[in-house]
Amino acid sequence: MFTKAVCKGCGRTIQSDFLYCPWCGYSRVSNAEESLDVLFNRFKENRKDKRRKQLDALEKELDDLKQELDVLVLSAEMHK
Repeated sequence: MFTKAVCKGCGRTIQSDFLYCPWCGYSRVSNAEESLDVLFNRFKENRKDKRRKQLDALEKELDDLKQELDVLVLSAEMHK
């Protein structure tokens, strides 16, 4: 869910993470350099979150495979 903000240019409601108003183009940051820093930091955070999710998924998959392998080993030992 997105938080809302009010555009200082046109007064319409926009998402608070928008850097520019989609209706009037008003900049919500003080300068272009700050805007690039905000975008870059957001990009880095999104990449970190995506990597964390991928690692969590791989860890779960490895745990599931280990459990299946343990069952197969136990089954093979019982059939000897």
